[in-house]
Amino acid sequence: MSKVLLIDVDSTIPNLALMKLSAYHKSLGDEVGFNVTDPDMIYASVIFRRNHHKVDGLRWFHPNAEINIGGPGYDLYGRIPIPETPEGGGADLTFPDYSMYDMDYDLGFTSRGCIRNCYFCVVPKKEGKFRQVQHPREFHDPKHRKAVYLDNNILASKDWFFEVTDWILENDMQIDFNQGLDIRLLTEEVAERLHVMRPLKPWKFAYDQSESKAAVRDGIETLKNAGIQVKNDCLFYVYVHDDSQFEDGLRRCEDLRSWRANPYVMLNMDAPRTQRMTNLKRWCIPQIFWTCEFMDYAREYRSVESIK
Repeated sequence: MSKVLLIDVDSTIPNLALMKLSAYHKSLGDEVGFNVTDPDMIYASVIFRRNHHKVDGLRWFHPNAEINIGGPGYDLYGRIPIPETPEGGGADLTFPDYSMYDMDYDLGFTSRGCIRNCYFCVVPKKEGKFRQVQHPREFHDPKHRKAVYLDNNILASKDWFFEVTDWILENDMQIDFNQGLDIRLLTEEVAERLHVMRPLKPWKFAYDQSESKAAVRDGIETLKNAGIQVKNDCLFYVYVHDDSQFEDGLRRCEDLRSWRANPYVMLNMDAPRTQRMTNLKRWCIPQIFWTCEFMDYAREYRSVESIK
């Protein structure tokens, strides 16, 4: 029996890779967990590049352990090594150990990869082209009535989207497509399917580039025509790479305001954050966004700052 230490450096949601490794090693009779002492083996996952240094001391603190480090924050092309299961095929398809995070929802990928090639996105480089990987029944815990799917662009295959969502409806699940849905691929049939489903969180889309303006506008109309309350039930990511994109990001937020849709500003974590970038992100908090224009908010913010 081996002692296996798992380290989740910075995941914002339960770490699926570590959950599968936990299940795999438990199936071998190993001692596995986040608080294992004197480990024989360590798996560490780093999601964000700014935290790369947090695993630098592992080999010094655990000189006798086999150490495996993965995640896009550590090595874009590297992955935590997935051992082979006795049946073959690798532990990547192992049923996840939901007890690690005391979860009440399913978590997994039904597809990998993406058909897009957005300049800021690592998915095409890391996962490659779109492909189906698992039916949701393969990682479903019967105790769960909720599910979070991590697919990067499930609408790249309408047939697969409808097969997956047929299963969701048949099992009366609440669902969150955590990485969002590509509004450029939205159709009336997809919008109607979303309308009859039970979202766990608002449906997430993106307006990351001004070139997508017409597609986003038309997609919002399609959602509304299907009966979806866009202002209440949808959220639109607005990516701002750095300060040079501030004006473009502001225009996209203003577009969404005119279409009665909520933006969520995503700032590049690796770029210096200027005050106006911070102001834009804060302005898009719904309680502020729907009460004033950006310049009114920025002027008020400066006046408050000046008396501190």
